[in-house]
Amino acid sequence: AVRHAINCAINKENVIEVAQSGLGEVADSQVPMTLLGASDENADHYDVEKAKEWMEKSGVDPSTIELSILCSNDARRRAAEVIQADLREIGIEATIESTDLATFFSLLTDGNFTGAIGGYNDSNLAMYLKGVYHTDSNKFRLTDPEIDAMIDDALTTVDQNERETKLQKLCAVLNERCSIVPLWQ
Repeated sequence: AVRHAINCAINKENVIEVAQSGLGEVADSQVPMTLLGASDENADHYDVEKAKEWMEKSGVDPSTIELSILCSNDARRRAAEVIQADLREIGIEATIESTDLATFFSLLTDGNFTGAIGGYNDSNLAMYLKGVYHTDSNKFRLTDPEIDAMIDDALTTVDQNERETKLQKLCAVLNERCSIVPLWQ
């Protein structure tokens, strides 16, 4: 519920305007909506009141959350500043940690972070999902055998229509679980 709260609290349009000079589209879904099989079913949207409801539902005192946002360049730092201000609205005091790119990747690889602004690209949704969410390859310490099995199943499905249906179901599950906070695409 805390991740949903964070996801709903961030005004992604402001993030795009400040960090990307307005170049980009809001990403509500856990996956890029431009890829075959993407779905925004169960996705969170910017809604501060909903964010406060998620925090209350979590039972966690937002003032006890320790969140440091790791970023590796000026654009990501600007994004982190918007996020920091937005999270303050729901009682979370986030800090920002700027590093060079080598240190950023080292911290990600070692798992020494509580939050990070990164990016991942692929032109195939199943491969994107493997890189971002599969236990064998993600940097976010996500371990979920059900998600892994769904990704593996989609990767081995040859029929495009059947694969698309499986990917859409998987996207809906990922949106419901809210493992990451997508910002823009």
